Amino acid sequence: MTQINQGRTARTRIGLRTGLAAMGLAAAMVGQAPADSDDKVRLVVAGSDGISSATPLFVAEVLGYFEEAGLEVEYLTMAGGAATMSAAIARGDVQIGLGAASQYMGSIANGLTKGKLIGEFTDNNYVILGGDGISDPSQLRGKRYGISSHNAGDHIYSMAVLEAYGIGPDDVEWVPLGSPPSRLSALVSGKVDGIEMTLTSLPEREAGRIIVSAEESPVPFVSAAIFASQDLIDGNKEALTRFLGAIGRGADWIRANPEEAVASCVKSGSSEGRCRDTIRVGTGPGNGYTWSSTARLNVSAISAMMPSLVAATPKAEGMSIDDYVDATVAPSEG
Repeated sequence: MTQINQGRTARTRIGLRTGLAAMGLAAAMVGQAPADSDDKVRLVVAGSDGISSATPLFVAEVLGYFEEAGLEVEYLTMAGGAATMSAAIARGDVQIGLGAASQYMGSIANGLTKGKLIGEFTDNNYVILGGDGISDPSQLRGKRYGISSHNAGDHIYSMAVLEAYGIGPDDVEWVPLGSPPSRLSALVSGKVDGIEMTLTSLPEREAGRIIVSAEESPVPFVSAAIFASQDLIDGNKEALTRFLGAIGRGADWIRANPEEAVASCVKSGSSEGRCRDTIRVGTGPGNGYTWSSTARLNVSAISAMMPSLVAATPKAEGMSIDDYVDATVAPSEG
């Protein structure tokens, strides 16, 4: 799997046809016969290491859904947080980005990237966890709070939630820690007093640390979204529709085969244990947008997120839903 570090881009084409070899991406032409390799649409997709919420994508690759759809895909693992992803998209190194919707909304508002949110993997499955002795979010005032990176999705979400509890962005110390396992380890060891995590990343044994659940959250959110560059949307929206359709097929397969899906999830860089937790949450009862059959975007939730985004990103003031979303890309249901 290719890694991109800050300031440098490395690419490797990763193909996967029939076996459980290395992982890659391809845009899909669902319901049509496979195209010759020369006719396939090439897509470059990037996500963070350990993005287990994107398991339907990895399953779609393993099962050949992208190839059946006539796509050739290159997947890049991105290091360096939101800033590195925005820079890679702006340079044209990446066409499709995976991650928190708020991260891409912030990049759009700040003029760092041109494109739209077109789909999602998981709806709001963010939870706030407290360290030892922290049982209410109001206790986090003056404490250390772990985030993946500044202005990343978990940072924006956490600022919005704490603001709802009367805690301003300057009332806590924000500590960049990277991946969810790193943030959880810092919380358990007492290095920080609070973090955000997705339920798909949270081990069952740590569920007792939840102090704000997804259901109780005062802030609606799309946790793991799919962003496409404007050039790709304008140049080949049909390929993107097929891409989302293949991901939807992957989600349907996971629901029918949760145990077999673990091997594909591990290709995200997640551990087997974390993958089992992810699949348990992703296939459980809940929001119909999580791992849906079409990977469609919850536009209502994006609209509801916009006021919270303004608090973290002042340049978002006055922007409309059409600045952030293209709801015409996802395939129709049925």
